[in-house]
Amino acid sequence: MRKRILSLLLALTLALSAGVFGVIPALAADSCVSVKADAVTTGEVVAGSLLEIKLSDVFEDTDGHTLTYTLTNAAQFSVQTKVKDGSLYVSEKDPGTYEPKVKATCSDGKELTATFTITVKEAPHGLDAQYNYDETPAKEVTVYVTISNDGVPIRGRDGTVLCHKAITVPYFDLGRYNLSEYYRYHTENGEGKYIDENIVERPTGLHLYLYLLERYFIGLPEEQCCKGAYPRDALASFKLGEDVCYMDETPAYTADSFAALTITGSPTSLYMANFWGHDENLMYYRNHCFPYMSPGWGSTSDYIVLSDGDTWDVAMFTNWSFWSSGGAFTCFDKDAYNARPGMEMTISSQAYGTTFEGSDFYPFSNLDVFLYNDKWEQIEQYKEAADGKSTFSFTAPTEEGTYYLVGMDPNRTIPKDDSGGTNYAKIAPATAILNVAADAELERPFQDAAVNGEKLAAKNTSYEGITTLTSADGQTTYKEVPKYHVTVPEGAETVTVTYNKDVDIRHDGTTVYAYEVEFAATAVNRAAAQASGYTLKPITLENSYTLNADGTQTVIMPVTGYVRNEDGSGKAITLSAPADKNSAPVALFTFEYAKADTKPDVTYGDVNGDGIINSTDAAIVYRSVNGRYTLTDSQKLSADVNGDGAVNSTDAALIYRYTNGKMSKFPAES
Repeated sequence: MRKRILSLLLALTLALSAGVFGVIPALAADSCVSVKADAVTTGEVVAGSLLEIKLSDVFEDTDGHTLTYTLTNAAQFSVQTKVKDGSLYVSEKDPGTYEPKVKATCSDGKELTATFTITVKEAPHGLDAQYNYDETPAKEVTVYVTISNDGVPIRGRDGTVLCHKAITVPYFDLGRYNLSEYYRYHTENGEGKYIDENIVERPTGLHLYLYLLERYFIGLPEEQCCKGAYPRDALASFKLGEDVCYMDETPAYTADSFAALTITGSPTSLYMANFWGHDENLMYYRNHCFPYMSPGWGSTSDYIVLSDGDTWDVAMFTNWSFWSSGGAFTCFDKDAYNARPGMEMTISSQAYGTTFEGSDFYPFSNLDVFLYNDKWEQIEQYKEAADGKSTFSFTAPTEEGTYYLVGMDPNRTIPKDDSGGTNYAKIAPATAILNVAADAELERPFQDAAVNGEKLAAKNTSYEGITTLTSADGQTTYKEVPKYHVTVPEGAETVTVTYNKDVDIRHDGTTVYAYEVEFAATAVNRAAAQASGYTLKPITLENSYTLNADGTQTVIMPVTGYVRNEDGSGKAITLSAPADKNSAPVALFTFEYAKADTKPDVTYGDVNGDGIINSTDAAIVYRSVNGRYTLTDSQKLSADVNGDGAVNSTDAALIYRYTNGKMSKFPAES
């Protein structure tokens, strides 16, 4: 999984046309070997990308001898710059001018050396998601792993389906595996080269691989894993000698020729020549995109530190051209969905390419999407690739439980297109978990609540399940109305709630039409709330509605009269949808006064104070850590999301994880 051949784990024969060449005159030849008059020996390439120059386009032998090629000054370059299978490949991390020298030798022993001049240009910085490495200590992390072959998830030796599999990997000393040279050290601001020799005691992708191989490829019991039972040499000599199977238990390939793991390359350029009894023709992505060590330069598993909630996708392929012929790592718009039985759902699929030309996610429709239960039995097919849609709808199962969505290549398991085209496996599967429960919290219709212009902390709003409400005339029953309880400062009379822009709110100018509901003490209990049928009483809220420039909507809601009593009884308030939406309630709110000394809390993560927590806030923190931005005192309070009294790259990483749904609240809010 590296943009550079080694760190990408691509085949050594892969070719990426990423350069611009110039033409130089022919060089003087030694006998029959010469440089062609129109040969291209200069070029440009972006740092981290791969440039290929076919040497048969440069050299010729007038007597028809076979030519072999050697990079005579290979020691001056990274291991990704090499001569292989008749081509010169150039991939360098740092911008600059490089001059590889290639010697052509004919079968009669004549030879000629040509010097190539390659300019490596600076690469774009990339997405925040391609970095975000938390270098704080962690004894263990839980990540979600999918290992596939030719577009289909595989099973471990014990039969475990390795598809969106929650894996808790511990930190352990790599020295147990004779891999101490691959220790992870600290960096400056979470990227680039190491700046010290202090080991980051946190699991990396390499720790994950060692655990996965021992547990699911070799088949060790859980308690024997990560203890050093199979050090580096043992992994390189271990051959399974059995079939590796797809998730449907049909054979994917026979692991009798290649080792469990063969590691070459240097620290931060770790290369897996063999993995899982497969050859090197594979890639791996973290959080569905290609991870960076520095702009344009991919990070290898020994460099990538892991965090709770990360996804880790390994895709092995048979066809060596998978990456350059439309290959992609795919995902859904979320890694986890909540639904109620029988609910209509709409989700999207997207991809991050394998040629890195776009360097961002893009809509992706070329997937067959299936639903599996927790026993990995196929329940439904929700979508066919032929539909040509990246966004699709379906009905959630009617039975509560845990399910999995898997989107797969329509050409899965096909290693070659006999017609000479590209209709072969080249797409890594999209995976997500679907939790179906009667009281599941769906996407909140609102973003935040504020009192007197100060946003309340996320912890001040709690979800209390769903309830059933009935219209005043008794003719209409509204089921599955979400119920929220908000803690406000003592004496607060109103709360301003910011609703999402796609929420329909019935209003007339600034006047909002709402309902109030009286409820008994038992309503505080979720089960009772779901079984109840409280009656809606129409009310109006004057001068309460504002449509914001960004499409969100703010509504001033009264607190007085809706504060829940100590015994759990009281009144609740909810807005009404337009009549064409059957005047359905939007969300039921009750309130509680906090202790007298409690004031609206800082909004953790919203560093720029724009009311939205997103990657911009994380970027501001990164800039401040790097000395390129000075935080105000209030911004420092918002930025310290882990609550340790300091603002550093860990806080930035946590903010980014929050914006991507990897965590529901910050440590400082606990």
